[in-house]
Amino acid sequence: MAVNVIKEKCKGCSICVKNCPFDAITMENKLAVIGTACTGCGVCVEKCPFKAIEKTEEEKEVKDLSAYKGVWVFAEQRDGKIMPVVIELLGEGKKLAAEVGCELCAVLCGSGVEGLADELFAYGADKVYVADHEELST
Repeated sequence: MAVNVIKEKCKGCSICVKNCPFDAITMENKLAVIGTACTGCGVCVEKCPFKAIEKTEEEKEVKDLSAYKGVWVFAEQRDGKIMPVVIELLGEGKKLAAEVGCELCAVLCGSGVEGLADELFAYGADKVYVADHEELST
């Protein structure tokens, strides 16, 4: 979203400057200039009596997400114990996976952690990927 000043219409009245709640507008050479603090709230557009400020929607690039599959949760563990936040993430991930219609996967890294996979299944993971190696102990 962008807010722009139409220079041909701006009369330099500074009404927009006075009404901007974010102090994002300044006057330069008797013309309003929108600064980087602009949040796109549109107050200036409404207040300008000369219709010299416009708000335009920027076209967003649509990305093809069809190659992405599943909802994945990183299953943090410390000293062989699943961290409580993982249980919360699996719960929210399960909801999202159901909404999207895909699997909920957990990724578990560590050393001697293979036995924790059953716990992740119990908390809702459909698949668990385990990377178990002594170099992953910390």
